[in-house]
Amino acid sequence: MDKELLNHYKNTDYRFRVGTGEVILSIGQKNRHFDRLCERLGCTTGTFITATNPRSQILKKDENESRNVQLETRLKQIDEINYFYGAGQDRDQQWPPEASFMVLGLSQKTAIDLAQEYQQNALVWIEYQQAAVLIDV
Repeated sequence: MDKELLNHYKNTDYRFRVGTGEVILSIGQKNRHFDRLCERLGCTTGTFITATNPRSQILKKDENESRNVQLETRLKQIDEINYFYGAGQDRDQQWPPEASFMVLGLSQKTAIDLAQEYQQNALVWIEYQQAAVLIDV
């Protein structure tokens, strides 16, 4: 992954809906709303992941939707996780928002395996009371 693309990922807001509220993750920052959600659901890890735009190649809307439906089907097969709908949007709005999932309770290995399966360059990883990090896959 080149440095410019990496900077775009770091300059992105990773938003997901929880009930009527919204949680926004930023790389390098802790998030008290995420921590409270972990406390409520009894988990300690989260990953923000998508199946859209593999290797940052922009696909048509229907192709991206189909890929995310496939990813959601995979998520439904995994026991003891919770997931929420979200989207990543770079703050400069140079890229279209990417529909995504915030998945709580996955191991880091499983998250990386899923990101690789759906040809993603990276994923956002966050642990309870820790800052969100970008993991290059």
